[in-house]
Amino acid sequence: MAIEKQIDLFEEEISTPIPTGEDIAQMEDGGVEVTLTDQQQIDEAEAMGLFDEENLVDTGAFDANLAELMSEEDLQSVANDLDEGFQRDKDSRSEYDEIAEDGITLLGLQYDDSAGAFPGSAGVTHPVLAQAVVKFQAKAYKELFPTEGPVRTRIMGVQTQQKIEQANRVRQFLNWQTQFQMPEFGPELDKLLFNVALYGTSFKKTFWDPSLQRPVTEFIKSSDFFVDYYATNLESAERYTHKYLLSKNEIKKMQLIGMFRDIDIDTDYDLEESGAKELENEIVGVSKPTDNDEYVSILEMHVNIDLPGFEDQDGLKLPYIVHMTEDGQKVLCIRRNWDQQDAMKKKKMFFTHFTMIPGLGFYGYGYIHLIGGLTKTATSSMRQLLDAGTFANLPGGFKAHGLRVLAPDEPIAPGEFREVNAPAGDLSKSLQILPFKEPSSTLFNLMDYASKLASQFADSTDNVVDNATNYGPVGTTMALLEQSSKLFNAVHKRLHSAQTKDLRILTRLDSEYLPDMYPYEVAGGAQQVFRQDFNLKSIDVIPVSDPNMPTEAHRIAKINAIMSIAQQNPAAYNMEAIGLELFAAMGVEDPQRYLKQQQQPISADPILENMASLRGAPLQAQPQQNHDAHIIVHGKFMEDPAYQSPAVQQLLISHIQEHLAMKYQIEMAQMVQDPQAQQVIMSAPQQQQQMPMQMQNDIALAAANAADKVLKLDEEKAKIMSGETEDPQQEQIEIQKQDLALRAKKQMDIVKMHKDKMDLEESKLIIDDENKDEDRKLKEAQLAVKATNDAMKDAEKMIYATRMK
Repeated sequence: MAIEKQIDLFEEEISTPIPTGEDIAQMEDGGVEVTLTDQQQIDEAEAMGLFDEENLVDTGAFDANLAELMSEEDLQSVANDLDEGFQRDKDSRSEYDEIAEDGITLLGLQYDDSAGAFPGSAGVTHPVLAQAVVKFQAKAYKELFPTEGPVRTRIMGVQTQQKIEQANRVRQFLNWQTQFQMPEFGPELDKLLFNVALYGTSFKKTFWDPSLQRPVTEFIKSSDFFVDYYATNLESAERYTHKYLLSKNEIKKMQLIGMFRDIDIDTDYDLEESGAKELENEIVGVSKPTDNDEYVSILEMHVNIDLPGFEDQDGLKLPYIVHMTEDGQKVLCIRRNWDQQDAMKKKKMFFTHFTMIPGLGFYGYGYIHLIGGLTKTATSSMRQLLDAGTFANLPGGFKAHGLRVLAPDEPIAPGEFREVNAPAGDLSKSLQILPFKEPSSTLFNLMDYASKLASQFADSTDNVVDNATNYGPVGTTMALLEQSSKLFNAVHKRLHSAQTKDLRILTRLDSEYLPDMYPYEVAGGAQQVFRQDFNLKSIDVIPVSDPNMPTEAHRIAKINAIMSIAQQNPAAYNMEAIGLELFAAMGVEDPQRYLKQQQQPISADPILENMASLRGAPLQAQPQQNHDAHIIVHGKFMEDPAYQSPAVQQLLISHIQEHLAMKYQIEMAQMVQDPQAQQVIMSAPQQQQQMPMQMQNDIALAAANAADKVLKLDEEKAKIMSGETEDPQQEQIEIQKQDLALRAKKQMDIVKMHKDKMDLEESKLIIDDENKDEDRKLKEAQLAVKATNDAMKDAEKMIYATRMK
């Protein structure tokens, strides 16, 4: 056990050098052990009284109960300070507790006979508040705790196979843990959501139970949780307190396992209950016992304090967890609340704050704050309508003093005539009925308006459905649903964020208390998880709920929109994955049983392939097939009106494209002269992608040279298929004529060049001798005639040679 020495360095000057290096050893609890080897050092330390009992403070192990190491005087001082802070926190929220009492009353869970102004008046409560709370609870619980489990994981940083396996192990274990090992997880969350909807604030506590040897989670009412008035969140709060009851037997268990001090606890005092708790007991039909000798009210305080004997050297208040009795007389436990390796000594979180609508302070707003006034208005209007109907059906009034009725206390049954003694002989003069009116239509409209306004504020999605005469286009309906669910979307994101914090607390507890390898049994086999898997640096745990899609209707509409787009081009999408996503959004278990078994693709003659396409069987082209023939047969089959099914058309189009791709590959390989390049072109695409860049560039150059040949070949084939080709001999003659025409044109260009040259010479000679003009023109004509004759002779020779062949 480490020993902390308290030394006043200013009382006496120390001449002995301070030990360093090997003389100082770091202890597991964060302290140090100093070894004095020099006798002079030991003598001086004894002379200064450093080894006296009163100067030694036992700091204990890091996770020790520090209350056992403190004096009773120090403990009582700490208890008094903490009790004073608790009372301040309790008084600062007294009005909040009064609002909670109104919430219980306005739920209408109990008929109030004394609510009216006269005996027998209506005591019913309008159910608009209860309806809003129950609807919210049902929707939120379904999203936050689905049947497959509430946890999913995501990978942080670069995705690797090791991280994927780690994320899968953590996700599977946490879903098993929250559903099987912690059976209270779902029910406690369900109760929490009801209170969040009603009051706007609730808390969840997740901690390690040493008696059960597993994590435990429990819902905490806002009336049992007290926070420092100046706190804005739990992470930065200087103090917050959980008040709960603990039986003497449970206290004894905690003492036996070393969690609490082994001291006597007095239970002979009255347990205080809030007004809201008393109303809850009245509604349920239970009452608190008059005497108490079994239970103790415990305060679990997470607080920053300067603990006597364990002060921080920098004078900071450090985070501790203190368990004490509510009367402030007994301190049961004080433990450090930070990680031993954390140099910053940040407090560890065990509580999660769930809110519906953020309030102006720490506590949130619930439906009691948002529609409580409208609920009171609707309730008052309903009671007045019922009372008015009662008076109209059973009116009262005045009767004459001498009028006597037989059996006056019994009501008159339908069809009954009862004897009376009327002094004046005229019964109408002896009775005066007060003029009670029928229930007011104005009052009814007011009640209807208040209830609809409250319902619209609480959940306007239902109003969209109720008011829709027809649903119209899907996009319009979805836009209305999205607009109407804005409130719940925002609330769902807050709940999603709060549950993320709660799951991270659970993950931290698993990393601290689980063994290095933890095996567990699941349906279908055994699994295991490692403690190091819960390191949240490489993965993160988040709720399976989607804050962007808070309802099942939104998820189904989203998947339907994706499927509608995918159906326009099924070859570009994984239709099976989209179908499975739709089944998951609908909550269908084991959707694989609805899918057909994967069929092997058919590769045969085009007739058999067309027959297979009618059955929806997959088709596959082969390189050795006659691609042109397959394309023609499939194309004609698609043009037949008897077989123009959209599914068949899409299947055959995809198959024809596969043939075209293989045909192009073969033609390009044939046009390339290099055998090595041909082999590369005909190889699998995966192999081509792995080729060096230089080889890819060589193939590209060879393909560029062959592309024009492939284009001309395809054009000629197209002419053949369309019947546009003529006799081959005649076609050859036409080619020769075209060649001769080109040569003639070339000769004419030569003549024109000579003419231009002669014009130049003429411009030089015209000044000297204009008489030579006639000779120049004659020579020019002779040259032109000679050139033309030569061209015609060459053409005739070519035609004659062609015909002889």
